[in-house]
Order: sequence, then C-alpha cells, then structure tokens
Amino acid sequence: MTGPALVGLVCGLAAGLLAVPLVRRLPRGIPERLAQPAWTRRAGHPAALGGAGACAGLAVGFVAPSPVALAVGLVLVAVLVPACAIDVSWRVVPDSLVVAGALGSLAALALLDPGALGGHLAAAALGGAVALALAVAARGGLGLGDVKLVAMLGCALGAALPAALGLALVAAGLAAVPILLRRGRGATLPLVPFLALGALAAVGGAPIAGIPLP
Repeated sequence: MTGPALVGLVCGLAAGLLAVPLVRRLPRGIPERLAQPAWTRRAGHPAALGGAGACAGLAVGFVAPSPVALAVGLVLVAVLVPACAIDVSWRVVPDSLVVAGALGSLAALALLDPGALGGHLAAAALGGAVALALAVAARGGLGLGDVKLVAMLGCALGAALPAALGLALVAAGLAAVPILLRRGRGATLPLVPFLALGALAAVGGAPIAGIPLP
C-alpha cells in the first residue's frame, strides 16, 4: 500500500467515525427533513460510516494525482460521508456540512496552491447558478440543499465539476429506473450519494489546482 493510500485509509476511517454524532444530530435542526423507511437509519451506523469513510479515503489516496488533490479529496470524504447518510435517511443536506466543505477545500487550496483559488471560486459560482436554474425548472426534483452542495463541489473540484456532475447524473438516472418501475412517480431518490460518487471519481483525473485532465 502506498503512502497516500495509507493516509487516505486512516483519514477516511477517522472521518467516518467522527461522522456518527453528526448524522444523529444535524438533521434535528432541519424542519424540511422527510423521514424515510426505518431501515435507512442503518446508513448512520458506526460500522457503515466507518467503512464508507475508510473505503472512500483509500480510493482517494490511490487515485489522487498530487498532494493538493489528496487534501481536497479527503476534505470531500469528511463532508460527503455524513451528507450521504443524512440524505438517505432524511432527504436533506445540512448547511453546516456544505459550509465546512467549501471552507476546507478553499483552505487546502490556499495553503498548497493559492493560484488556483480564482478558478475554483468561479466554478462554484457557475455550478451553483446552473444547479439553481435546474432546481427551479424541475419544480422540486432538485432541492436547494443539492444546489448548495453543487456549489461546494465547485470550490473543491474547479474545472472538474462538469465531469463530476455528468457522472453523478448518469448514475442517478440508471438507479432511478428500477425505483420508478417499482414504486411509481411518487418515489424519491437521494442525490447526494451520486454527487459524492462523481466528485470522488473526479479527484483522480481532475484539473484540480492546475492539474490537466489526461
């Protein structure tokens, strides 16, 4: 196991275990939360969160092409692991996680490659604006929490944001087909896990902090 992979594994495991109290506490202050079936609460179990964090961190450690990408990727792991569990159980995205992700990503860039900050902030603004327009057009199909999360991912991924969103939407579309066939048009799908998948995949080949796509 390489050094970055080991760092990712350890940091991801720690992030997953630290997410346990967040998953239990943060949804309580969100009146818009929509309780899902009881089995979805298993997403917040310490074993599930620790395992998800460890796997995500390990993957980031393997694919990150630079220390900057590794740092940003681990920030995303720390934020997206609890965000996924909360979205699965409650269909909401806490603002505190979005703010933490944006600030953590920008802090990593400021320390390791401050010249990249402008491009990442521009990606956040453009991505958030496009997501907001889609949310208005979808009339409830895309929540404001998802819009804010897209803007946060722009802070982290910069020019890799479109690739991350494209992968996320394709994966979500494929997953939605059997759900709609089984439950009908009233069924809902948590979008954050798919955004997390796209974002963490983009870390491996993203132009993060000036690293070009292969």
